[in-house]
Amino acid sequence: METLRNEHGCNLPIEIWEIGQEISSPVKEKMAKLSDVTFKNVQDYSANPNHWKGFQVKVFALYHCAFDEPILCDADVSFYKSPDIIYEDPNYIRTGAYFFKDLDSWTFRDLSLRGTSKFTSLVFYGKRKQFIQSLIPKKHNLFPKEWLYLYESNPPTAPVKEALQESGVVYMDKKRHAESLRHIFAMNENHPQTYQYVWGDKETFWLGCVMANQPFYFNEPSGFMHNECLTHSYKNELFWKQK
Repeated sequence: METLRNEHGCNLPIEIWEIGQEISSPVKEKMAKLSDVTFKNVQDYSANPNHWKGFQVKVFALYHCAFDEPILCDADVSFYKSPDIIYEDPNYIRTGAYFFKDLDSWTFRDLSLRGTSKFTSLVFYGKRKQFIQSLIPKKHNLFPKEWLYLYESNPPTAPVKEALQESGVVYMDKKRHAESLRHIFAMNENHPQTYQYVWGDKETFWLGCVMANQPFYFNEPSGFMHNECLTHSYKNELFWKQK
């Protein structure tokens, strides 16, 4: 946060979310010295805060935060430049939702009944396909082309993307995407089921948008590894990284 304020000149207000006492008092005192920083606790918004311990807490924070156009960031994300530049991006202005793609290395490949991981298991592939089609029964014009294989009759014979979205950073206009957010929240609230078929909260953001028939945009290109960090670029320049 010091880098955002002192190096990048980013003066956006910041909410820091936790469940219970996850942040030590000395760290909080240091953070509080920065301007416009607010601490929020899930237990003040939910009668069952333990239900939200995990990836699902990110969507809980997004849903309950005070901002109309929040930038959702994991705690281990750092920026190479001020994140508010996306607010001026024509694709964000057009859609109100700006997402980032995961590494290209996560793929379904060599699918068979004997597959020992989710990447090679035909059984898992079938369950993933059934789950996605339970949410979105028919092909939709907003559905990402990288996952359209899930609507084919036969399993793919060549490698296809198993993971699509990286959710370390998410931009969403909550007013424009109120219905999308309701779907996203519901999927993450029901995380015992949802997370059987997708990795944490990641895919739930764009899935919720498709379910609500609301447009979104994926940054190009996909994420890549740089100095042992998952890194994303914007307009051919390093933008943010995650440990």
